[in-house]
Amino acid sequence: MATKRAKKTDVVSPSSAELRKAVEAIAIQPKSGKITLLTRKLFNVLLAVAQQADENGDTYRALLSDIVANSAFDSNDTALVKEHLRRMVSVQVEWSSGTSSQKPGRKWGISTLIADAEILEDPATRRVWVEFSFAPKIKKKLLDPVQYARLSLQFQSQLRSSAGLALYEICVRYLTNPSHLTMRETWEWWRPILSGTPDTEAGDEAKREYKYFKRDYLRPAIAEVNAVTNIFVELIEHREGRRVAEIQFRVTERKQPMLALDEHPNVFDSTLVDRMVKIGIPLKEAQTLYADSEENRIRAALQMTEQRMRSTTLPPVRSAPALFKDALKKGYAPPVDSAAATGGGRLAGAPAEDLKARLLGEYAAFRRKEAQSLYDEQGELERETARRSFEEDELPGLGTHMRDDWRRRGLESKLTETAFFDWLARKTWGEPTDGDLLSFTLNQTRTV
Repeated sequence: MATKRAKKTDVVSPSSAELRKAVEAIAIQPKSGKITLLTRKLFNVLLAVAQQADENGDTYRALLSDIVANSAFDSNDTALVKEHLRRMVSVQVEWSSGTSSQKPGRKWGISTLIADAEILEDPATRRVWVEFSFAPKIKKKLLDPVQYARLSLQFQSQLRSSAGLALYEICVRYLTNPSHLTMRETWEWWRPILSGTPDTEAGDEAKREYKYFKRDYLRPAIAEVNAVTNIFVELIEHREGRRVAEIQFRVTERKQPMLALDEHPNVFDSTLVDRMVKIGIPLKEAQTLYADSEENRIRAALQMTEQRMRSTTLPPVRSAPALFKDALKKGYAPPVDSAAATGGGRLAGAPAEDLKARLLGEYAAFRRKEAQSLYDEQGELERETARRSFEEDELPGLGTHMRDDWRRRGLESKLTETAFFDWLARKTWGEPTDGDLLSFTLNQTRTV
């Protein structure tokens, strides 16, 4: 008997989609392999793609550039995507309704995140497509969920830790609950869900001590969610004597933070790869480190290494790559506030220098959009002059990866687009003054 050919549905762009994520797919526990931040983000984007597609399709497809960012891709760029597609096909996760309680009628299952995936290049258009499918047993539940949480892919793009994204997904589900309280479970149950690491791969210390779980995952995740999303999360600890036995979270809605949300949310922050290359790490190794590590730890190790390299009071750094990789592996670099790194909202009680750093990030995003509008209004001759000036004045001082990106793709690359419009804003309006920041703050306050 002939096999029915799988339908393929072309989806133009998932970037602006709101994802309806089934509750069974939110509090997932990894059983083999680690669920990283990028794996979780890519899975959510693929779900959004499939939910927009023909419901009768078995295989789904979308442009790789639309899934990851609004830019073109070559073999170097697809390396990160391929690595995470491999993980999504191989990582085993347990699906449940989000609680460990054994109640009548509840279901449990185990599968991989996706069943298969392919990356294909159209020989005629040279456009690159991603095709993928889900296991038949869970497909219906994922694509047409009865109970689900509405997730914003724009807020997802601002979160820079796997624990932060996992916590955001869980808490959004309970935002409309009358009690505004999440499920109450043992902290040991929460640990693999927020960390993305199976209990079998966690260190003995991490499994035994609540204080380390709270320090390394809970506190940073709560701070990040509160800084850059539209919900406010509070930790509730339930004790047995002096010991914290169970935890849950209280979730309330808040006004959208003072945050310039990108209209085209990115899954990958390729600027971190570029910064690794700048300190001397080969491109392929930098991509591997980025794929295997949490963004917040990479950012912290990079900042520490870059500051150490600029120091004039300490002996010269013998090997910046070695210092960076040691800090990344051992996690001793001081954490970088993810809200400041992504241009996020304010945290109560933050030091003044951190608040100013966040405000500068927000203002930079605002000025990039203004600079892009100015550029779009100009004639082609003026635009060509601006690009030539950027190549002569700014590009030589940037990293090799950035220069290669510009030569291959110009403004089609998200990385070089950001650098170009940052430069154009500085060239047009100069460095921001305190008066500029004050005016921007007042205007934003009136519109939030």
